Amino acid sequence: MKPILITGGTGFAGSHLVEMLLTSGVPAEQLHVTTLSDKPSYVTTLLPEENIHQLDLTDSEAVTKLFAELQPEQIYHLASFASPSKSLEQTAKAIETNVEIQLNVLEAMRQHTPQARMLSIGSASEYAGSSEPLSETSQLGPHDPYGVSKVAQDMLAYSYTVRYELDIVRVRPFNHIGERQELGFVVSDFAQQIVKIENDEQQELRVGNLDVTRDFSDVRDIVRGYMTLMEKGLTGEVYNLGSGRDLTIRKLLETMTQLAKIEVPIKIDDRKQRPGDIQRSVADISKISQLGWQPTIPLADTLGRILEWWRSELANQ
Repeated sequence: MKPILITGGTGFAGSHLVEMLLTSGVPAEQLHVTTLSDKPSYVTTLLPEENIHQLDLTDSEAVTKLFAELQPEQIYHLASFASPSKSLEQTAKAIETNVEIQLNVLEAMRQHTPQARMLSIGSASEYAGSSEPLSETSQLGPHDPYGVSKVAQDMLAYSYTVRYELDIVRVRPFNHIGERQELGFVVSDFAQQIVKIENDEQQELRVGNLDVTRDFSDVRDIVRGYMTLMEKGLTGEVYNLGSGRDLTIRKLLETMTQLAKIEVPIKIDDRKQRPGDIQRSVADISKISQLGWQPTIPLADTLGRILEWWRSELANQ
């Protein structure tokens, strides 16, 4: 069994990818994840302890050692500084971290596993704003430091594909949501507040700009897309991954409040406004659709699961 390595595999998308791979029949012993934290995580309950590698991916020696010892055949490279909002406050850290991580992983792959196949995870944040659906050839023009760092990661992956003939596929996922997503992302923030209002721990739901539109997908559909690209994606190519539909944050919130157990008062909070926010972001997914992938999970089902997860989380605190 050749190892499969998931960097950042204990994180939000990583934990769902581990679940999906296990469900597809991959043995737990074959899956290895990296984590920065030494704290137990959901993935701790899924994989053997020795398959969870705690290391800082900005440490080039540690990354090189891991690749030399593990010799992964497939690499899902998810690890990154992953918060657009926090990148506005920690600009240098966001850019430096993501560039260092990408370089270290690419160099370790080049030196020790040049025969491996990698999926490099970018972001819809790489694109400039557009009133039209965004295709893979749409103009890049990130509006925050996080997006800048993802463009850098994306281009580094491409350059290593061209220069060193490494087998790397790139993907730009749009907004994805589900259980275990940390706070700081709109759906998690809304869901936690709604459950606190249900529990009489908060009086009103505080929101920012409700008029922008975004393309939301269930994280389970997204990680299934990652697996599709690992299997069928063309080396050197980049693929969008999303629902292909957008909706306003207002409409998203309406759906969530309809799923709440009580009426939810809403208040606009100017502190939650993001300067320079892109008005519309929606994916053209025709390219990945040609590989046989399509989103399948209705948004209302996803939002219902998220609310139930937060109810359980807050009940157990």
